[in-house]
Amino acid sequence: MEKQLLNRLRYLRQNYDYLSPRELKELANLEARFAAEENFRTPSTSQQRFNDGLDEDEYQPGQFLKPDYQNYYRGDEEDWEGIDDSPYIDNGFEDYEDSEHNENQDEQSTQNNTRLSRQSSKKAGSSRRQTISSKNSKPKQKKKHHWIRNIFLLFLTILLVLIGFFIYGYAQGSKEAGGAVKTETFNGQKTSSGAINILVMGADQRPNQSSQVAHTDSIMIVQFNAKDHKVKMLSIMRDTLVNIPGYSNGSDDDLKINTAFTLGEQEGGKGPELLRETIQANFGIKCQYYALTDFSSFASIIDTLFPSGVPIDAQFGTIGGQTYNEVPVPDDLSATDGIVASDKTLSDEEATAYGYDAGGIFMMIKQGQQKMDGRTLLNYSRFRHDDNNDFGRVQRQQQVMSTLMSNLKNPLSLFTGASALGKAKALTETNIPNSFFLLNGPGAVLDFKNGTSKYSVPDPTLNDWQNAYDQYYGLGLEIDIPTYSQRIENFFGN
Repeated sequence: MEKQLLNRLRYLRQNYDYLSPRELKELANLEARFAAEENFRTPSTSQQRFNDGLDEDEYQPGQFLKPDYQNYYRGDEEDWEGIDDSPYIDNGFEDYEDSEHNENQDEQSTQNNTRLSRQSSKKAGSSRRQTISSKNSKPKQKKKHHWIRNIFLLFLTILLVLIGFFIYGYAQGSKEAGGAVKTETFNGQKTSSGAINILVMGADQRPNQSSQVAHTDSIMIVQFNAKDHKVKMLSIMRDTLVNIPGYSNGSDDDLKINTAFTLGEQEGGKGPELLRETIQANFGIKCQYYALTDFSSFASIIDTLFPSGVPIDAQFGTIGGQTYNEVPVPDDLSATDGIVASDKTLSDEEATAYGYDAGGIFMMIKQGQQKMDGRTLLNYSRFRHDDNNDFGRVQRQQQVMSTLMSNLKNPLSLFTGASALGKAKALTETNIPNSFFLLNGPGAVLDFKNGTSKYSVPDPTLNDWQNAYDQYYGLGLEIDIPTYSQRIENFFGN
């Protein structure tokens, strides 16, 4: 359409001298229309639109109008009166043929202008609507994916359910075992490193025997939550000579360390506390919690936690220089719990051959891999009649502790075995709070997965102790306390 209008404008200009008043008016309108366009007067556009050899700088709208028509171009209609409406003169240009043709051209031009005006109005309206819509409409926000939150909520729900089952099962197990054992005085101390030290004691208290005459066969400090996230076990041999606060002669190391428990028990149930004070005073070890078991409770705890038995590789040293595939071990529970299939009665002569002073009822335990129930495991861990004597017993006790923890290394076992754990705790004298198993239990089990470190006092590999007597003329092991204190500090990494 624009091309047609340009052609019409070109034609009117070329036949300017022969235009009628109506055509002059049309020319003025077309010139005014295109003169208003922004790009109309650029040289390139001028050449494309006119292509008539005119210099753009030489052309101004209305410059080709006759003087008589200047006023009309400016809009003075009265000046049009009396203008000669003479026919066109042929000056070599294409003639404007007749009035009918002109009228058709004018009508077509008017229709085209009207159509253009309507299209322009529609575009302008559409543009305005788009502008308003773009201003009023807000940018669409992408839907946020909440899958991370949903997974977290699912995990939290499962955890809460497990905790609920744990609390219920734990309470039921404790109830079935008769409730928690009454604890004794224990002023636990926290370590500066944040590690948790638990004083584990195994008393040689037999059934129907008073704790005031019992000693601690096993003294072990188990550490969790260390900087290297490993479980560490320190064993102190029961015959190690130390200074017991309030009982030793001055600063002398003149009492066996297991005597501290007995002396404390005789002072109104302060055995664990006096042993704690003794360990801290001699070796600088701070213990926050304690756990104490005797013969019968240990066996019951193992059977509760491991009803199908504990897999373990039984290891015995030589006896009198001779290796035995099956070793007789004293069965201390036979008097109260009866005889089991593995028990055997040995005469004095037979027992002497294995290094015992007299005969009795012994449990025959084979060397090698096997499963042990609580009673068998108790007898195995207490055995000390091979050529390794007490050092061998300490090694077996550490082996038993490591084996028990390795079978509990799945944190979920704390939840699935909640009832058994409740029974076990009820059978153990301890100040460990129930919340410990929820808050620290999984972390302790994970620490065990990172490895276990073991150390013994005295160190059997150094042979740096001497036999010496305590103030009761009992034979004990004399060591350099300051030296071992430094070794223990290095071992725990404090």
